[in-house]
Amino acid sequence: MEKELVLKEFYEAFTKGNSKKMNSLYDQSIIFNDPIFKDLNNKQVTNMWKSLLSNKKESKFEVSYEIIKENEDIFVRWTATYLFGPKKRKVTNVVDSKMEVVNGKIVKHTDSFNFKKWAKQSIGGPAYIFGNQKWFKNKVSKAALEKIV
Repeated sequence: MEKELVLKEFYEAFTKGNSKKMNSLYDQSIIFNDPIFKDLNNKQVTNMWKSLLSNKKESKFEVSYEIIKENEDIFVRWTATYLFGPKKRKVTNVVDSKMEVVNGKIVKHTDSFNFKKWAKQSIGGPAYIFGNQKWFKNKVSKAALEKIV
């Protein structure tokens, strides 16, 4: 039950664009992973959310979520819709989020989504051709990481 309450609190804050509240739910030892970011620590992941939500109005960022229970597992499926980059490309990204919660704090957060589909929407041209290539993914990851360090 504790985990479900933490997930609800985290994603309610996310829908409101409240990165400060989201980040307060992370333990200092948090490890975050998704198809773009690998092994982010507390400072990096809190910077990521802060950066993402800082231009919420300009990017028309909206998020909805659903808490899903499968057997003993609880995870969140969330959908973000926003405008990305200088060309303001419309992105709709469906993400499955799994978290480990200990003593009311998130200690591990792993998001999964279709990188190629996201890249085609957000980056365009090159992603249609190179979206499944490891070097392309690494290039996107490196550029994204430089924005939050």
